[in-house]
Amino acid sequence: MLSALYGSVAFVFVLGGVVCAYDARSYTDEQRARAPRLVRAYFGSGLLLSVVGLASLGWILGGGNVWTAGILLPAASVLPCLVQNRLHKRLAVDRSPLTERVESAVARKFNYSDP
Repeated sequence: MLSALYGSVAFVFVLGGVVCAYDARSYTDEQRARAPRLVRAYFGSGLLLSVVGLASLGWILGGGNVWTAGILLPAASVLPCLVQNRLHKRLAVDRSPLTERVESAVARKFNYSDP
């Protein structure tokens, strides 16, 4: 049961890493030019999170100890958070462009006032 829970968490971390990598590509060219290393670090940390999630999932499916995945997954998940925080401070933005696009798409879908 515990391995199924950690396997599910590892799969969520794989998806989260893909979203981080996609989010890193959503910044404008001007924003990327202001902080090129941080944008690349954010992209790389998202990929690292996906790789660690896949490795943990493989480890669990291979019969490995779930506590190893329980240590690696949270440790790898901190890196994209810290890099994104530094990136947003450097760019002086509150949210990522991906969040703003999703928010506007949801607002158009559910709050569309035209009959």
